[in-house]
Amino acid sequence: MKRSVLLNWLPFENTSTGAAKRSIELHERLADEFNFVAAVTEGFPLDTAPGVEKKVFAANRSLAVRISEKSPGFWERQGKPDVWVTDTLPVPGFRGDTRTVLTVHDLRFLASRKYLSLQRFLFLKLSMKSGLKRADAVVTVSDWIAKQIIETYGISPKKLHVIPNAAASFPYVESLDFSGREYILTVGHLEPRKDHRTLIRAFATVARKWDGDLVIAGRGALLGDLKFLADELGVGSRVKFAGGVSDSELSTLYAQSTCLVCPSVYEGFGMTLLEGMAAELPVIASSIPPHMEVAGDVALWFESGNCKDLAEVILSFLENRQSFIPDAGVRRAQMYNWDDSAKKLASIYRGLGA
Repeated sequence: MKRSVLLNWLPFENTSTGAAKRSIELHERLADEFNFVAAVTEGFPLDTAPGVEKKVFAANRSLAVRISEKSPGFWERQGKPDVWVTDTLPVPGFRGDTRTVLTVHDLRFLASRKYLSLQRFLFLKLSMKSGLKRADAVVTVSDWIAKQIIETYGISPKKLHVIPNAAASFPYVESLDFSGREYILTVGHLEPRKDHRTLIRAFATVARKWDGDLVIAGRGALLGDLKFLADELGVGSRVKFAGGVSDSELSTLYAQSTCLVCPSVYEGFGMTLLEGMAAELPVIASSIPPHMEVAGDVALWFESGNCKDLAEVILSFLENRQSFIPDAGVRRAQMYNWDDSAKKLASIYRGLGA
């Protein structure tokens, strides 16, 4: 008899976030072995992940709903699952045989207060330790985050499992037009930890020696500030903000770009690096631990937050691009795949309560 698994997809109003894409990729692959039900809000696209049954648990994720999520009764209205799975806190204190799995994508709230709203920062600060303790199994996406969890919270390594992300498979559809000009690409939400400011400052130096553009794909609250910075540095006409893009548009951006730059000062993993390498792109990235864990010796590295160093690395690449070997990146990206990660996750679900 298949084990029943209830997935907390209430935070996923759409499928554009890395956490949502990860959960969909993993659980679609396991639908033949487990009975999956995903708790969703009314805004979730119900045609996503056809192997996973969707049930609307709330109209939206309001404050009242978030408070209710702490109660096991909120989740047990349609029966008790064998396993309850979440990518966010809180973790309810189920009674009986229900086992819980918590995925921790990063610990950004420990790195800097500015990466989150005050409300979210305080909630994670106060809830993470108890959530990790209450969960029967904890999953994370990189060895670096796993090490931080163990050192900060004293979680037993036996309870902790590293299940990495993988590169998404995108269809190539030529639908974006940048007037045939070369461009450097960066992909990520417009938020402080992605450090677009350092990239724009570096590009202002690069732009004096190279006749190409910078394309920034992603939406977020910093759009106005970043446009102002680009204008202030005299490169406003050459920094293109693509906004939120579809998977097909993102595939086109990867396929047509000169190189990919990943300037983040904090990440839990490095999915964008994987996507760039899988697309046979040269990747230039900040030398933060999760980036280096994912890309190894394939990427070109610069010191995080150092716009001068980044400009020098970009210019050096542009001058010597003929030496780039795309096969190395493709082979590195192939080391991470959703099938292997899904098998690891399945073994956790099988083992809990067995």
